[in-house]
Amino acid sequence: MQIHFKSYADLNSDINKNFDKISGDWDLVVGIPRSGMIPAYIISLALNINCTDIASLVSNLPLKRGVTRDLKKNITHPWDAKRILLVDDSILSGESLRKEMEPIPVFLKNRVTTLAIYSNKPVRKDIDIVLEFVPLPRVFEWNIFHHKIVEGACVSLEGVISIDKINNKPLMLMKPRYLPSGKIHTIVSCRPASQREEVVSWLTMNGINFSNLVMVSDDVDFDSLDDFSKSKIKSDAFQSSSAFLYIEGNSEQAKMINKESNKPVYCQASSQIYNPGVSLEYKEMKALGKLLIWKLLNLRSRS
Repeated sequence: MQIHFKSYADLNSDINKNFDKISGDWDLVVGIPRSGMIPAYIISLALNINCTDIASLVSNLPLKRGVTRDLKKNITHPWDAKRILLVDDSILSGESLRKEMEPIPVFLKNRVTTLAIYSNKPVRKDIDIVLEFVPLPRVFEWNIFHHKIVEGACVSLEGVISIDKINNKPLMLMKPRYLPSGKIHTIVSCRPASQREEVVSWLTMNGINFSNLVMVSDDVDFDSLDDFSKSKIKSDAFQSSSAFLYIEGNSEQAKMINKESNKPVYCQASSQIYNPGVSLEYKEMKALGKLLIWKLLNLRSRS
């Protein structure tokens, strides 16, 4: 199985390359909280117009603006806008968009054009503009830790949920790095099994729910483990589980886990998913190709 993934960098790039679908004489950009606010602000800054949220649109709250530059449209309240671009990061069934639009007065709805950056269908009639088709299963960098996908994922304790190194510091004194919202399928730790009670207490204290906790035997010295040894522990746990995704914080270990398990691995450090069947060499060549094209275009623009 391959998981389709979009990072913050992809989001910005996809907006830029599809900007001809967005550019127009808009008066206001409105984002759907929370994820829709990210592309809404990117678009509004590029168009040099105000951005607000749906609640502020409905209540006609005064628009806020910075002092560093003048805006293209000099309006003070959302209801002054004649053409409104309503933005969300993605659309699936379309039900969320319909619910979000319910409180908007009819006279404002007539001024609204709806836009989703990503859609699970290439063509649809329930939204005005779609920038990119991204089939299921899909996940985004900005919601991966709060997506139901964690229910089918193995997640590294060290390097993702907690810091990577122990340095003789008790786990109970450490602050978490990321706190996934859903119930994690399996948490994988390179700590010895003798620390299980401490690990469970720490996870419970931080409100982290999980179905399984994999730890190593007591004769393993965590601090002496290299990346290869850690990735072997993690890939073995991943392979023997029914989880379909691994979430790792170290890019080198993520590549090794992907290669050994032949399953998708999301690397938080590099903000990408390594899918099975797509060689790392191909990915690196593709990235290099993009860089060469960018350099070529720059050289042409200077000539």
